Amino acid sequence: MDNDNQIVDESYCVFGAEALLTRLDALEKEIHGVIKAEDIEYVHRMRVASRRLRSAFTLFESCFPEKDIKRWRKQIRRVTRILGNARDLDVQIDFVKEFLANITDHRYIPGVKRLVLRLQQKRQKMQIDVISEMERLQSSGIIDEIKDTLKMMISIGLIYDKNKYSYQVYDRACKEIELHIDKLLFYERYIDDLNRITELHLMRICAKRLRYTMEIFSQLYDDKLEKPIKIAREIQDLLGEIHDCFVWVEYLDQFIEEEKIRTLEYFGNTKAFSRLRAGIIYLQEDRKKHQIKTHKEFLKFWDKIKAEDIWKETIKYVCNFSKKGGVL
Repeated sequence: MDNDNQIVDESYCVFGAEALLTRLDALEKEIHGVIKAEDIEYVHRMRVASRRLRSAFTLFESCFPEKDIKRWRKQIRRVTRILGNARDLDVQIDFVKEFLANITDHRYIPGVKRLVLRLQQKRQKMQIDVISEMERLQSSGIIDEIKDTLKMMISIGLIYDKNKYSYQVYDRACKEIELHIDKLLFYERYIDDLNRITELHLMRICAKRLRYTMEIFSQLYDDKLEKPIKIAREIQDLLGEIHDCFVWVEYLDQFIEEEKIRTLEYFGNTKAFSRLRAGIIYLQEDRKKHQIKTHKEFLKFWDKIKAEDIWKETIKYVCNFSKKGGVL
């Protein structure tokens, strides 16, 4: 149970093995549904499971040989990337279909319909890569390899009566949660400026990693981390919406140019494109307005949790727990 000859606490590794096994099982059970593609939620759940698994790998990397953890991470990162691309398109298609259904001015319908068509064509083509990746994952044997390693670690822990709720586990939970809260709070200086889209996106990633970390350790605290986990999720969702709006605005500029070129190549001129342009611009303006609205909602929410001093209280709670060996 060592990485690069570091001394690691075996009780922490047993705790980690159980957390990893839960997340690996969650990933594996979605593979068949992702291949069948009858419900977009399979892709969503497997993508989330792969992210949670990678987050756990980071927390417990010292428990495994370095060459193994690097190889496992690389394999699961591929899954996350391919499913991420597919999920993004699924969400976009669902959103644009709903947007289209609520349009009352018929001038805007052709352009939005064309966008749905192009996104669906792109998603159908991408499913080939998704299936290929699922088949590669299954044939690689990597899931069984990781599972066998984790089960062996858990069994050894039982044989030698390793307490997965030891002081060392609580101490590590304190340090990891505090670290991720500090990373999140670093980006607070940028939240008022909607133009700092990169920093807001990085803040969202920090919120997601904080949430995953708290989820892993939540069982140590009788699920009393439920509130900060929920708050981290809300931050992640609001900042995600802000970033998605930015992506839409950028993408629709590109989409306009691509459709102009397609129209020119097919008709020999761009006259037919004029009936599409109005709807695309209409959607783009809607996303700009929604971004501003969501940013205001985020700032209001942030002020609320700041007034409650939620992050200071969370650190105080989990770290007092660790100092007293898991007893308050």
